[in-house]
Amino acid sequence: MGTVLQDLRYAIRTIRKKPGFALTVIAIVALGVGASTTIFSVVDSVLLRKLPYPNADELVFFDNPSHPVPLYVDWRDRTRSFSAIAAAWDGDYDLTGDGTPESVRGALVTHDFFQILGARPLHGRLLASDDFVGMPPRVAVLGHGFWQRRWGGDPRVVGSSVTLNGYPVEVVGILEEDFQPPEALTGSRLDVWLPLDVAGPGMESRNRYVLSVVARLNADVSLRAAQADVDALSHVLANEYPRTNQMRDGSPRMYQVVPLHNATVGDANLALLLLLGASGLMLLIACANVANLFLARGTERSREVSVRTALGAGKLHIASQLLTESVVLALVGGTIGVVLAGLGVRAFELYNPGGIPRIEGLSVNPRVLGFAFGVSVVTGVLFGIAPAVRAARSKVTGVFTETSLAATSSRSAAGLRSALVVAEIAMSLVLLVGAGLLFSSLLKLQDVDKGFSTDNVLAMPLILPDHYTEQIRLDFARDVIDAIESIPGVEAAGAGSTLPPTSGFRCCWGGEVQPEVELEDPPMTIVHPVTPDYFDVIGATILRGRGFTDGDNDINSAPALVNETTAWFLFGEEDPVGESLHFGEICWTIVGVVNDIRHWGLHRESQHNVYVPDAIFGGTFKRFQVGVKTAVDAQTLGAALRQAVWSVDPDLPVPEVVALEARVSQSVGEPRFYSILVSTFATLSILLAAGGIYGSMLYSVGQRQKELGIRMALGARRANVVGMIVASGLVITTIGVVLGLGGAFAMSRVLESVLFGITATDPLTYVAVTALLCAVAVAACYLPARKASQADPVETLRAE
Repeated sequence: MGTVLQDLRYAIRTIRKKPGFALTVIAIVALGVGASTTIFSVVDSVLLRKLPYPNADELVFFDNPSHPVPLYVDWRDRTRSFSAIAAAWDGDYDLTGDGTPESVRGALVTHDFFQILGARPLHGRLLASDDFVGMPPRVAVLGHGFWQRRWGGDPRVVGSSVTLNGYPVEVVGILEEDFQPPEALTGSRLDVWLPLDVAGPGMESRNRYVLSVVARLNADVSLRAAQADVDALSHVLANEYPRTNQMRDGSPRMYQVVPLHNATVGDANLALLLLLGASGLMLLIACANVANLFLARGTERSREVSVRTALGAGKLHIASQLLTESVVLALVGGTIGVVLAGLGVRAFELYNPGGIPRIEGLSVNPRVLGFAFGVSVVTGVLFGIAPAVRAARSKVTGVFTETSLAATSSRSAAGLRSALVVAEIAMSLVLLVGAGLLFSSLLKLQDVDKGFSTDNVLAMPLILPDHYTEQIRLDFARDVIDAIESIPGVEAAGAGSTLPPTSGFRCCWGGEVQPEVELEDPPMTIVHPVTPDYFDVIGATILRGRGFTDGDNDINSAPALVNETTAWFLFGEEDPVGESLHFGEICWTIVGVVNDIRHWGLHRESQHNVYVPDAIFGGTFKRFQVGVKTAVDAQTLGAALRQAVWSVDPDLPVPEVVALEARVSQSVGEPRFYSILVSTFATLSILLAAGGIYGSMLYSVGQRQKELGIRMALGARRANVVGMIVASGLVITTIGVVLGLGGAFAMSRVLESVLFGITATDPLTYVAVTALLCAVAVAACYLPARKASQADPVETLRAE
């Protein structure tokens, strides 16, 4: 312990003698540790932290977001691998009669739902057995956050009645604050929970896909055994219900059982591991950079080390001393890195791009602090081990007999510094290629032909109440459009079951359509009810025929428009206008062709779309989205649009009025976020690599002053000296680039699944990144070379 304390005191004295060197090392380490700790905090929260439920390892998920109610009942009653099975049917509910109308997220849940997830009431009670009889539900349990926001935490709301979707419901309980259902089941935080009667009217359909299903394994049952149990039942159901439980080829429809944790994490796994890998590369580059600084400084301290050795210090003690110094600097840098990680975690949480589950629990917790401490120590050892070993191996006589400090720099030391620079360049190139591919993918995504315009267009999604009949919904659509078009500044208003970009398929029909000449493999098509001005509002183009008019309200004529993709698939180069399409018992007449519209996001190719008049078919759907094209600042119309809706139905919630441009921007928020983050890591890495090249070349030039002075005294021109030094730097750069390209090609397979519009081996990106890195390397080599060429050879030789 005395030796350790002595080493610490000596390390601190040494650091104080060279504050500039120490601050440089601390800053580089802080950046590397801060970046890696920030990403590890996210990985820890999302991937490593267990789900907050009792015995969470026993929880499994039937890996599909929606199942029919009878299938859930079959799994519950006809399998033996599960101690309990529960399901949730999430949706939007209109809260009215108590203040401003509000649309809230809720879920109908089965009997064992709260028990499986270990939920407890803060006030009142949970759902009881008697509550699950009859529909619509008569009681509800409120989420803690919703209770606080709407009623200010008043416990007297328990026992009171609220109106949901037009029906009175008694509040029987408030959930504890820490309860949150898995994102795999509900997709988001919920406000209200209601009982689902699985034997109620309308629940017998095997074609109504509404439930997310979770189960708890029996204590002695493995996941593989549970999967075999479910598979066996799938074969039985395929024979009993061939229309719904068989595939087209006659094979049983199978259902995969996965750990609930895996289902909750979903696609975020790959993205976060890519970010962790990128931050890890940046940390390694920082280590290589600092190691180069220590090697250069070790050469300057070689006489000091030799003196200490001559006075009796052992080689192991000298190596321990130098390693202690590097670890101390790394720990100080790591401490600052933890502070930076705290800021990074807050920024990550505030700028959550969406698609990352469990982000609410993000924090720099003790496990993250342990990670930061371990990374700091390992970092200090990594960049300190090579200088320490080299110093311990130095010969005493060699230093005392040399007349110049330059002579103490051995070829092995120079080779080690060059190797570290090569490693920096190679890792920087891998990061730059990854950032370049992600950035190019983002540009491709943003430049894709959307098929619609966002200029001065507002989107107002509405969810119509359950008690609306089909005719009331049709009348509501007409009346709301008329009220909105009367607002000053509104050029046109249109509506439909979808308004791009949107998500989910619970807004419209989907199925196979057939032309007059039936196809063996008809296309799966999405059918969108829309109002006449729908295409004008979103800037879509009618390519052939006509659009809809107010007169298109006769089901006997059933006019329809098809998009380009569908028209080409069904009719080729023939004009489809006037042709017929069959969908179930409905026969439509094609009156026009509209351009392809990317309804489900810019990253998804246009599908087969058919558009039909809302005045005929729109009454079927609960979801209703209004688009408004304005001639004034769109953001000033929000209040007027809400009043227009409330003039037709004062109890209908209006969740949001948002610019269509903002909706498009939000749809690419996730790839933009990852692109910016990886680009930031790559930028810092190339700066570190440039600093490493510059420092290495500057030190090399300093060691070769005598040689360069002799060359210039013998007639060498300054341009020759500059070219010689830059060429030596380019040799190192070339080796690093070649190795980096190999690493980048290896990484490309991992990136393939997250790119859009380009391949992971896009040659333009590789060439551009290589050129950029070479240009930075040339600049980093040129500055020391130019400084060396301007030195007076006479003064250089006189100093020697």
